[in-house]
Amino acid sequence: MIVDHTNRRVLEVLENREQTTVEAYLQREQERGLLAHVEEVTTDMWDAYVNAARAVFGPAVAVVVDRFHVMKNLQERLTQARRELQRALPKEAAQELKGSRWLWVTNPEELHAEGRQRLEALKARFPTLRRLADQRDALRALFEDRTLQCPQTAASRFRDWIRSARELGLAGLNAFCKTLENWLEPIANYFRTRSTNGPTEGFNHGLRLLLWRAFGMTNFAHFRLRVLDRFGQPQAQ
Repeated sequence: MIVDHTNRRVLEVLENREQTTVEAYLQREQERGLLAHVEEVTTDMWDAYVNAARAVFGPAVAVVVDRFHVMKNLQERLTQARRELQRALPKEAAQELKGSRWLWVTNPEELHAEGRQRLEALKARFPTLRRLADQRDALRALFEDRTLQCPQTAASRFRDWIRSARELGLAGLNAFCKTLENWLEPIANYFRTRSTNGPTEGFNHGLRLLLWRAFGMTNFAHFRLRVLDRFGQPQAQ
């Protein structure tokens, strides 16, 4: 799905997400003028999207990896790292952590008082898990830091975070560090204008509702027309 964030509308629904398909669409619409003034492209961590955007628009257009996809990837890797730590604990100690996953993956301000108390108790009981949680909070704080206003400074801060995270020596967390390094430039580009894929996720929800109401649709052409009819018009600002 190609979304115009400025006018908050769906421009197109493509039949697949292969690079050749995406690139052909971007090239065609750039030549027609629809995408002639693109300044920034936001996407998730899918090589085909990034490569297609770079091939068509070149270095003048910044490619931004959505920060929420980065944090989602981190949460998944943190779960792996936490399980890695738990497997090394004595059975009795591991039992204390049973049912605590939600506490570790939820933002502290979203926990109720009882949940925060239990989380703090677990952090005190398991220092390595506390350090793991601190790494998550530190990366989140980095994205929220309003003093960061350029990609180069942000990239330096990300590298500092990576060095700190690797000191824990956990395979799951190291895998995320590798991902962060591989995607560092487009992730750091977030700090140019702080654009995200939030509108795209909203439209994705709308697409799922269309499918639900139709009890599924097997004809792609019909589905595409419904999406463009429902979400293809510019929305009032």
